[in-house]
Amino acid sequence: MTTIKISDGIIKDDILVVGLSIKTAKGSLQIESGDLALETKALLASLNDLGATGKSDEVILIPGTNTRLIAFTGLGKAESVYNDEVLRRAAGAAARAVAGNSSATFALPAKSAAAVKAVAEGAALGAYLFDQFRGSTKSAQKSPLKSITVYSSLVNGAQAKALAEHAGVIAKYTTTVRDLVNTPPSHLTPDSFCKIMSEVVKEAGGAALGLKVTIFNESQLKSKGYGGITAVGQGSANPPRLLHISYQPKGVKAKKKYAFVGKGITFDTGGLALKPALGMEAMKSDMAGAAAISAAAVAIAVLKIPVAIDAWAPLAENMVSDNATRPSDIITMYGGKTVEVLNPDAEGRLVLGDALVK
Repeated sequence: MTTIKISDGIIKDDILVVGLSIKTAKGSLQIESGDLALETKALLASLNDLGATGKSDEVILIPGTNTRLIAFTGLGKAESVYNDEVLRRAAGAAARAVAGNSSATFALPAKSAAAVKAVAEGAALGAYLFDQFRGSTKSAQKSPLKSITVYSSLVNGAQAKALAEHAGVIAKYTTTVRDLVNTPPSHLTPDSFCKIMSEVVKEAGGAALGLKVTIFNESQLKSKGYGGITAVGQGSANPPRLLHISYQPKGVKAKKKYAFVGKGITFDTGGLALKPALGMEAMKSDMAGAAAISAAAVAIAVLKIPVAIDAWAPLAENMVSDNATRPSDIITMYGGKTVEVLNPDAEGRLVLGDALVK
């Protein structure tokens, strides 16, 4: 896991990341290094020779003087105050571009504590690699940054530590979501999804943190009347599940209560309304909603945000078989409403309908 810190101390990392913006309509460039003073004249000359534009998502690497490399990440049009999302994306682009190196310092024009945190989040989110299933090509993958320092004199001490920890939590549970989405359906089924998230909750602190996990299996779903989830999942050898992750803050009264419901189709063939083969491989990501709400509930608990959460993830595989739901089938949803299925590839509303009523 990548470590994050915020400091205005001496830069010891191999790489320095600074911003590059477009100063005028004619395309003249401006180096944006936040609280870090840089001699820019020679650097700008080199950037112009390299054809740098300063546009968003552009990253230019040149040899540094005090660091081995300087990475210039595009900020787009020069602004007196940059939007947090601009800084977050610029930091993320730079972190991806410098993969294969161990550490980097990010000196970007952050003018508020929230902006400093945005830089930290972006850098950490950019330091991501999913290579779990690679074989002979695994060694050729560039490892993400192991250490990130955000250069800022705006925050220090306990505040700097808290912002870095917050950014780390966001990155960690976003990584959980990304890993789930990237996992192939041969390894991610409704049941294994529930087991993975149960482990995530346990590792976070579980009941001591106010988290609780409840899993409804296929027999319980059928007996309790979850007709939508059951109908979608009945065509698969991997039976459906309903995952419930709840969070109740410890020691404080919840200011609000929220319900999160996320679609969890671990693979969607379209059922008997079979999808075209071209692009069907992307349907392993049809469970991204379930992954997002499940990880968000855990992240909220870890951050000790004083709100109560009920996260519901209806999970099923929409497959073709002799047991698959047919066009014109009528099913009884949770709560008693009957529904005629005209298109088995409209499975999302069926599983979400059950979870929403619950």
